[in-house]
Amino acid sequence: DLASDKRMTRVVIRLNAMFSTQPVCVLYASQLSASQHEDYGFCKARTVVIPNGYDTSVMRPDPEARARIRRELDVSDDCIVIGMVARVHPTKDHGNFLYAARQFRDGHPDSVFVLVGDGATADNTELASLIDSLQLQGHVRLLGRRADIREINAAFDIATLASRGEAFPNAVAEAMACGVPCVATNVGDVPIIVADTGVVVPPRDPAALSEGWSAIAAMAPRDRRSLGARARHRIVSNYTGSLRARRYAELYSSIVRER
Repeated sequence: DLASDKRMTRVVIRLNAMFSTQPVCVLYASQLSASQHEDYGFCKARTVVIPNGYDTSVMRPDPEARARIRRELDVSDDCIVIGMVARVHPTKDHGNFLYAARQFRDGHPDSVFVLVGDGATADNTELASLIDSLQLQGHVRLLGRRADIREINAAFDIATLASRGEAFPNAVAEAMACGVPCVATNVGDVPIIVADTGVVVPPRDPAALSEGWSAIAAMAPRDRRSLGARARHRIVSNYTGSLRARRYAELYSSIVRER
């Protein structure tokens, strides 16, 4: 939304649009980003989309890590753990997540919600106040910045994106690579990434987010694992680091041939 950007940012975007016919291509990681920039005046004929890629030999299911992290979180194996990896920022919409958690907890009193990322700590007074006002004390774990995201993802039963805006959200693809089904807001390329391996809901709609969680929580554990396996297969088939590297190599080769 250009109206919400700083004046200099708007100037730079407009200048880039003016000069976008000059490079051989304009490269995007997200199909939605490409269409949005084209709407701002970027040259459509120069558009190339190469999505992000992931090392799926590292980002993978890990039963041992699942057990270890859940011990750290003090949750039992049969407890539904819903997690979100995102820095605390208005775009990430932690309020949407927490209001959905309040609704979900009414039907799932033993559920636990995990927030990971910069600002997701107990000393964040605004976040802590919202958790208290929603009476979620004891149900939310605030882990802050962590380096062991793969292991934490493995501990989730459901991974979530609550954002009101994204391009190509790494948190969704990484959770899927770890074999975790996702409930994510319909922003950026989320519908393309998730496809039929999870649930996509409207942004800024806690009720819809809670209902998405409920749909997956209602599955038998074996069926949730099967859905998670399908999610991982989608990442392995479409979004690996090696595929991304090959797409870049093909792009550069085609440029050289044209020259």
